[in-house]
Amino acid sequence: MKDKTKSADLPAVIADEIRSLVTRGVFSPGLQLRQVDLAERFGASRVPVREALKLLTAEGVVAHDPNRGFFVAGLSSDEARQLYRMRHLLESEVLSTIAWPSKQQLSELSDQVDRLEELMKGGNRAEWAIQHRHFYRMVFELSPQRVLVQEVLRLLRMTDRYRSLGPRDPSENNVVSERHMIKALSARDRQRLLRVFEEDRGRIEEGLVGSLVARGM
Repeated sequence: MKDKTKSADLPAVIADEIRSLVTRGVFSPGLQLRQVDLAERFGASRVPVREALKLLTAEGVVAHDPNRGFFVAGLSSDEARQLYRMRHLLESEVLSTIAWPSKQQLSELSDQVDRLEELMKGGNRAEWAIQHRHFYRMVFELSPQRVLVQEVLRLLRMTDRYRSLGPRDPSENNVVSERHMIKALSARDRQRLLRVFEEDRGRIEEGLVGSLVARGM
């Protein structure tokens, strides 16, 4: 973190660090985020820490109680259902407008899927969630609709902590959908691309929300 704190946008850097800690389960739902402790942890003053917490509050990752302070936001099936519905609609629109990737971009996407598969086999669900977001960012940024892309990426960040709750058994995970997406991109088959996306999103949404409901969330 020491090198990163030299960044001009320190609150955003700290927000990324806190978001990662939440995604990895180091900071669990309900944990109080004390500004003094965070400032010491990141080697920064309380001002950028407070701004970072405000950024995360706007995303829904952190909850703020004026009388008690900042806390890691809880998880709920209702919130997940709404977030994934918004993602579904916007991501479909973005995918329908992407430019076809170059050979180099296809190779980079394929390498990223290989990395996802390795993380799955190792059972590292939290890191998988982060790298999974990176894969889709690479795909979505092929679209010229910058405003929609930025909103999609914002929603992706908001659902990181939900995606990390995916199947506990690595054998239940697979990257078949991502590989099918790459094949569709390579073939420049938009209809196939959207069909794979729709099937994958429906399966993930149903499984995740069902898992949250089963946990009483």
